[in-house]
Amino acid sequence: MEKIKTENAVGKILGSDVTEIVPGVKKGPLFKRGHIIKNDDIEKLLSIGKHYVWVFSKDEGFIHEDDAALTIMKAVSGKNLRVTEPSESKVKLIAEKDGVLFINEAGLLEVNSLKDTTIATKRSYSFVRGEEPIAIGKVMPVEVPVSEVDEVKMIAQKFYPIINLVPLKTNKIAIYPVGNEFVEGRRKEVLSFRVADYLSSLAQSVERKNSLPDDESKIKEAGISALKSGFNIVIYMGGLAVDPDDKTVSGIRKIGVTEVTYGVPMWPGTTFFISYKDDNLLLGIPSAAGLVKSDTSFHRLMPILLTGYKLSRLELMKMACGGFINAKGL
Repeated sequence: MEKIKTENAVGKILGSDVTEIVPGVKKGPLFKRGHIIKNDDIEKLLSIGKHYVWVFSKDEGFIHEDDAALTIMKAVSGKNLRVTEPSESKVKLIAEKDGVLFINEAGLLEVNSLKDTTIATKRSYSFVRGEEPIAIGKVMPVEVPVSEVDEVKMIAQKFYPIINLVPLKTNKIAIYPVGNEFVEGRRKEVLSFRVADYLSSLAQSVERKNSLPDDESKIKEAGISALKSGFNIVIYMGGLAVDPDDKTVSGIRKIGVTEVTYGVPMWPGTTFFISYKDDNLLLGIPSAAGLVKSDTSFHRLMPILLTGYKLSRLELMKMACGGFINAKGL
């Protein structure tokens, strides 16, 4: 609050009650706190000796839009994210390293349901590169009630972290192409090289193994051997359809894995098998993963799995919305 001359107080908001005392008649407020002072009020105030009054400063109980946006974005931010300086009340979150974005959608909804606050983010589970902007927050009026900023802080604590970036771990990965045609020399296997290159671009330690026949026992033996050799991710490529010769899924199951799903609601790359043996990841990936450099179920899901995050089947099924990734006819 600030103290100003009564004659200068027209249009100001009274910061405290003004008491009027009439001996033997009354003692009580002439005007209450929050009253907007009018021209007619000046003489009344002067008549009771009030040559100065306390009024709310312009920003009393409010916070400037830039400061509000900065405070709000710091509150909702988790790890590996940098907050930019405000610009026209807009504040961005920047990825500090390569990683996968995880959004608490319930918390984000609560924040955006407030009157003056808006935050927009990239889609949850998105893979982002370092220095890439991933979210932007803005407040609408020039000044925001401190109470609303405090409410955002409470929501952020309740759902912490609302916006989080999880970096990729460095994994040791074995890739096995599967197909009788490769083992018999009828066709040259090339797609696994592209998958290996992609994983290497994500700073993974990758070893491409010799092709396996469509044989459950061979598939099982190869997986067990890779795990014993220290690989924590084993990828089988091919043999995932329902043709009589396709044995990849049944071969992986014979290892004694815990299966998450066989099939994901994404296109291309629906025939995706995800399972675990203890904390080791065993995958069957569709051929589409090697046909193109991006935009398949493999390219969308693999970065998530490389963080060590274990996707549930329910999470995968929810990815059906937006799961039609590529319409190029693969």
